[in-house]
Amino acid sequence: MLTQYHLTLDVWRLIFDLLAIRDLKNFCLVSQAFNLIATPLLYRSIHLIEWQDPCPVRRPRFKEYDEEQPPLKGHALLLSRLGDDRNDALRALVQEVNISYPAGSFSQDSVHRLQTDDYLIKLIARLPNLRRITLAIPKLQSDLLAHTICNHPAKPELLLLRQSGESETCTFADQTLPCVSTLSANVNPYIKPKDPTRRLLTIQQLFFNCPNLRSFSLEVSGIYGGCVILAPRHDRVTSFQLTGEETFPPLQHLSFDGYCIGDQEWEYWRDGVQWERLSSLAVGPDTTTGVLGRLAGYATRLTTLKVSAWAGDSFPDMAGLDELLLSFNSLETLELKGHRCSIEAIANHRNLSTLCLHEDELAHSQAQRRAPTAQELEHLDLHCPNLKSLKVCVNRGENQWPDYILHHLAKGFKNLRDLSIHFELGLADIKNPIKPTINYKSVQALGDNFFEQRKQSGIEVSQLFTLTLWTGKYFRRYPQWQPSFSKFEDRYTATYKLRLHCDKVIVRHLQKERLDSIWRGEINVSKYDHKFLCDNLEAAVEGPKDDDRSFGYGFGFGALSV
Repeated sequence: MLTQYHLTLDVWRLIFDLLAIRDLKNFCLVSQAFNLIATPLLYRSIHLIEWQDPCPVRRPRFKEYDEEQPPLKGHALLLSRLGDDRNDALRALVQEVNISYPAGSFSQDSVHRLQTDDYLIKLIARLPNLRRITLAIPKLQSDLLAHTICNHPAKPELLLLRQSGESETCTFADQTLPCVSTLSANVNPYIKPKDPTRRLLTIQQLFFNCPNLRSFSLEVSGIYGGCVILAPRHDRVTSFQLTGEETFPPLQHLSFDGYCIGDQEWEYWRDGVQWERLSSLAVGPDTTTGVLGRLAGYATRLTTLKVSAWAGDSFPDMAGLDELLLSFNSLETLELKGHRCSIEAIANHRNLSTLCLHEDELAHSQAQRRAPTAQELEHLDLHCPNLKSLKVCVNRGENQWPDYILHHLAKGFKNLRDLSIHFELGLADIKNPIKPTINYKSVQALGDNFFEQRKQSGIEVSQLFTLTLWTGKYFRRYPQWQPSFSKFEDRYTATYKLRLHCDKVIVRHLQKERLDSIWRGEINVSKYDHKFLCDNLEAAVEGPKDDDRSFGYGFGFGALSV
């Protein structure tokens, strides 16, 4: 077969490198030559935790089962092969190991296999070409595992994720860990009001014992909404307790979510962080009062800034964000989700290539989210000529598309490769959703007009240019029970990606594609998620409907009617 298509092995390797795992497995069965090419790619990066349906079908209680064990398959077979003394060649292929729960699954069977007889520790020690380990299951952590990784001959880097600061899982926090390059922590200092809580101090100790740490993310979560708050018997530690003698690691990425730095603590961060190395910063969505303004004049080498806030929350530190953005001009990526700042502060960064300006839809009839005006978009178009990816939200009114905004987006930003537009649904009155309606027909019509307007403006439209039209939410939370509009919003969440191919606009409905992948057995999801996607697919045909099932499209954009 290799000679039949006149392709060399090197060319086939390049092709295989682009294939999904499922496709690689299938190609292994085609021929011995394909098996030799695909096997190293399959073992290059391995996941040690198997996806498991969180709602499995229960077996009948009184049914008798054969005692004979079924043959090994899936992750059990993978672990068996890697543990076999005869498979040195297979172990030599492994470069990355991922130990984290797959999305929507918390498989305890896989965790138990890795814990049995210290299998995980022994496996790590036997992978000679290991470069990276991602560990996001604290119950698998131990002093011996940390020692094994730190003393591994290949010196792999360790990404230590989902740390809670519990003493039972962070027993190695007092050790020097030069292998750790990434540390993320989610700490709840309010979880045990009857006991002294030192979890945040454990994370502090761990942070300063990672001398080569490049990425640090700290989320402090607490009691939100309708929970009963118990009076604490001990003082709660809600921030680091620094002395000024600590040596900060050479951070390149820093993320704070719900962590507030006090005046005294800020002095230690200000003097300790190597600001010239810091290139990426993320803040939110939980409040981090005062952090942004304090960083002005210090975090001046940033190329990536992401700031987020929960939908409906007040907009904290808007002045601080403006102050930070105006203190330097090196950003290439800026994402503002639920947060505002002036257009002038954004336009200060002429090298921006990726920009996201998004606010989730508000559920109050007297309030409307802030969307960029045509004048603001024109200002950005003029001062940020290198934009390649732009994400904005638009508001509809009086049963009309926002024509002027859509026209400007179609005719401006000549270097764009990706444009994303978010439409609201009408959560303030779900019995009378906003018109025109977002559905298959209207999305197709919008796409046809957008690409026609862009071509008429003399802008060359590449087949790789993607227009994304979507509805739904980024950050939304509820203090107690979910309100009625949440089910409405979930049902009509939809994402459409449009491209121009041979002068025809091709529309892809991502929820439908994901459902198709499930039906083909390519991905696994829970039964709840499967039903959720089926509802999305059904709802996308006509879009949100009011009580009398009438639709008022009345397109203003391009004088269309659907």
